[in-house]
Amino acid sequence: MANDKSLTVSKTINADKATIFKALTDEEIMAKWFCAGPDGWSSTVKSDTKLGGSYQVDMHNGEGETYTHTGTYKEVTPNDKIVFSWNSQAVDDTLVTITLTETEGGTEVKLVHEFLPNDQMVENHTNGWTVILERLSGVMAVS
Repeated sequence: MANDKSLTVSKTINADKATIFKALTDEEIMAKWFCAGPDGWSSTVKSDTKLGGSYQVDMHNGEGETYTHTGTYKEVTPNDKIVFSWNSQAVDDTLVTITLTETEGGTEVKLVHEFLPNDQMVENHTNGWTVILERLSGVMAVS
């Protein structure tokens, strides 16, 4: 079956576009929020956020297991948009697009994840990205 399923999640975060873009591109800040697991999980992030640059996000659960996510940056438009490939144990060659739009009350962070293989992966990744955006919002609230 073709990888033609996608998902969209968005969250308005009380911060300006430049602050959120920095959180999306700075390894140290990314490690604070880029994790889809519950409390007790953590992340290690290596990222070269530029066109053609690569990243690796390792999400660590409380039992010592690590879930590795890798990809390449396809588009980096400062303070507006980031597009990157997304690969993990669960999916290969999927695409994530994050756009930032100023709105009343802050910045809307809209995430579209494309080319997922099936409905189960759409559901799993919708849940994961929702947690990740909540964590990002929490980091912005204390910064």
